[in-house]
Formats: sequence, C-alpha cells, structure tokens
Amino acid sequence: MIQALLMGLLALLNGIQGPYHWYFFREPVMAGFWVGLIYGAPVEGVIIGATINASYLGWISAGGANASDLYWAGLLGTFVAIKGGMSIETAVAFAVPIGLLGNYVHVAYMTIASLVPVKMDAYAERGDWKGIRRLQFLGGPTVVLFLRAIPVFLIAYFGSEYIQILINAIPTWAMSGLTAVGKMLLALGMAMLMKFMFKKNLLPFFVLGFGVAAYSGMTDLLLYAIIGVCLAVILIKLGFGKDNEKEAL
Repeated sequence: MIQALLMGLLALLNGIQGPYHWYFFREPVMAGFWVGLIYGAPVEGVIIGATINASYLGWISAGGANASDLYWAGLLGTFVAIKGGMSIETAVAFAVPIGLLGNYVHVAYMTIASLVPVKMDAYAERGDWKGIRRLQFLGGPTVVLFLRAIPVFLIAYFGSEYIQILINAIPTWAMSGLTAVGKMLLALGMAMLMKFMFKKNLLPFFVLGFGVAAYSGMTDLLLYAIIGVCLAVILIKLGFGKDNEKEAL
C-alpha cells in the first residue's frame, strides 16, 4: 500500500506542468530513479529509465501534441521492468506502447485543462484575483490527480502480480521480437536528436566523440562531458563560429 501510494504521488509530480517537475520527475531517467527507489532498486531504475530516455531524445511537444507520452513511458515502463524482471531492451520495447496508451491520457488532460482559462477569464471580468490564483495552483494538479495519479496508484497496488502473469503468457518469439525492437529504438532516439541538432560544422566533433568512445571502450559519460565543455570553451576563445554569425547578420 505504501509503495502504491508513493507511486501515485510520483505520478502526480511527474504529470504536473512546470520546469522543476520536468527536470526532477518527468524525464524517464529521473522517473526511473524514483520508481527504483520506491521498490529498493534505484541503480536498476536509473539504468532502465536512462535507456528509455535515450529512445525519446528527439521527443518534442509542439503545441501540446505528443507522438508518445514521455510521462508514463518512463514511469510505468520502469515499473513494469522492475516488477516483471525484464531485460533493459525488453523494458524499452514495452515503454513505447505504454507511452502510446499514456498519450490518450495526455489528450484528455489537455482537453479538460483547456476549460481552466475560460473560468479564469470569468473570474478576471469580476476582478476575482483570488479565484484566478486558486485555479492556477489547484486546477491543473486536480486534473492530473484523477487522470494520472489515481490510475498509477491502482496499477501499482493491483497490477504487479498481473504484470508477471502477462509477461509469462507472452510467447518466446514475441519477447525476442520486443528485445530486438528495444535495441533499435535507441538508434531511433539518436536519429531523431540528430535530425534537429545536425550542423555540418559540428559533424567533426560528433565523429571524434563517437570514435573515441568506440575504440577506447570508455563508458564514463562524465569524462566526455568534461572534455566537451573544455573543448567548447577553447573554441569559443579562439573565435569558432564567428564567421557564420557575421554571415547571418
């Protein structure tokens, strides 16, 4: 019961719109950490969440429209993986349909939440600033509570044993297919990210980083981050990119 309640609270924080909630609860790597912490496996949760996160590197929400729901993909994807004892690749493959299911929840949330500004306009016409403040702090979270937090609580409380039954019922060939798809999704996430960020003058740095990682076997991402920051500072000092800025002007 306590774990299910914590999952419901996590789903509430995960679904509330706001920068702090996005950074600390929404991203699959963070959602995975909290889910793992709740179930006594924080390291496993981070690994699963980070792997799911890699599949959503190119994820954007333009005008509130989602291709897949990032919120439930990380949260319930990690939950299903930990409770079902899945491999990381299979967990990623499971996270995608969970995200598609969560997308219906997101559409319902955006539809219901659109009524809040209408009510705020009515309060504004009457000069009722307290009513506007009340809706601002309680309107969105109340919708999230019913659409996201309570369903996740019920899934965590009643669903864990049924998840294992469902996994055991899946044929071996289907599980193998999901594992293969899970491995491909990581490449898809990188491709989506490169589609938005690709620039010809930055390609050598991407190739350099990939080459060092592939041939050295180093997996310490913090080291790459430190090297990347140092290179960026040095290149800025040397005037890298100034010619392009002048051409743009």
